[in-house]
Amino acid sequence: MTFNEFKDKAFKLAKEKGFEAQISYNGTYEFSLRLGNGELDEYKDANSNSISLTVLKDGKIGTASTTIFDTPEKLVEEAITNYEIIDSEEENLFYDGSGKYSEFESYYGEFEKLSVKEKLDRLYKMSEAAGKDERIVMVPMAMFAHQTSEIIIANTLGLEKSYKGDGGYAYASVVAKDESPRSGFWFGIAPKPEKLDLEAIGKRAAEEAIAKIGSKSVKSGKYRVIIRSDEFTSLLATMLIPMISAENAQKNMSPLKEKLGEKIGSDIVNIKDIPYYEGSLNNAPFDSEGVPTQEKTILENGVFKTFLYNLKTAKKEGKESTGNALGRGIAPVNMYFEPGKKNFDELVETLGDGIIITSLEGLHSGANPISGEFSLGAQGLKVENGKIVSGVEQITISGNFLDVLSKIEEAGNDMWISFSSTIAPSVIISEIDIAGNA
Repeated sequence: MTFNEFKDKAFKLAKEKGFEAQISYNGTYEFSLRLGNGELDEYKDANSNSISLTVLKDGKIGTASTTIFDTPEKLVEEAITNYEIIDSEEENLFYDGSGKYSEFESYYGEFEKLSVKEKLDRLYKMSEAAGKDERIVMVPMAMFAHQTSEIIIANTLGLEKSYKGDGGYAYASVVAKDESPRSGFWFGIAPKPEKLDLEAIGKRAAEEAIAKIGSKSVKSGKYRVIIRSDEFTSLLATMLIPMISAENAQKNMSPLKEKLGEKIGSDIVNIKDIPYYEGSLNNAPFDSEGVPTQEKTILENGVFKTFLYNLKTAKKEGKESTGNALGRGIAPVNMYFEPGKKNFDELVETLGDGIIITSLEGLHSGANPISGEFSLGAQGLKVENGKIVSGVEQITISGNFLDVLSKIEEAGNDMWISFSSTIAPSVIISEIDIAGNA
């Protein structure tokens, strides 16, 4: 049974029983190769497909899913059963497919054209590049992977949209010799193979470990710091994404609830949510409810402009969805922090004396997006007179995330694209609390 045949039959059955219905198809192809200490220890080449059906009546929904595409009757029956047992006063709704949808290329198929041998050769070269320096004693892991996803969403109100996307990623971890082993890690993502330089990733992983040789802690105090782009995207994703969710605000779980129109960041903090960013693997013309994605300004010169909404949270406030439904939650498509003009080396010169934060630990346990408070283990690099002089370890940075936003002095142009739909440069923070043990 084809998807369209399955969909039409499911819709007919649901309508006969007095329900509107919505169906979502998710098809994924995944390929990955992994080396452990230079030996192939994982190979994956797999397809997965699923269909989710939601029935709606009187603002109440029931949902069921399957990976078997020949029993629409069973899926409709299961969704209606779940509808009957769910007790909720929240009003749910479907989107009718109106409005303007972005058009952009998100599927290239270039990774799939590579033979397994070509992929393995690239992976071995990355591992060799990571371990080439004599100070590197081990390359415990090197991985190369790519995936393709296809999304289709349709409902009985007239919505019917689809898109396909693909991309690849690679990472390497290494260990350098010192009084205690020093680990290094680096990764990259790209929509096409020519944009994913595996050898450069391996070399950078080695550089990360070598930079830590001889690292020491520092005295506790307030420091001027650079949070490097790869770690700043992680901090933004962990703290800001939950804060700008309208659902969290409505549940009193966001410190931004009463701050619309207020200045919460410095003048250079400009953050948008955008449907498409070249190089991102998260680009999407519509969200998981079928609502068109759209560019929107979240912070402008530090002023908080909008929360992100799905259909249900928008209905509660008499607004329109911003196209930010992500499964059962709310999130940006591509959260984009506007860059500055200086490259990373120029930022280091501008920093003068301070610390570059190159690694944050415990983001999921030491950062609280409800209060904004964080206390995180960190590693980094010490800077004196605009030059990196040594590695820094065994420190903890702490503070309030909104205070950090207000103390951003400058942003670089070294944009980092993360897996977490966040794109940002390195930033200089005028002051942050660091606890050390020197």
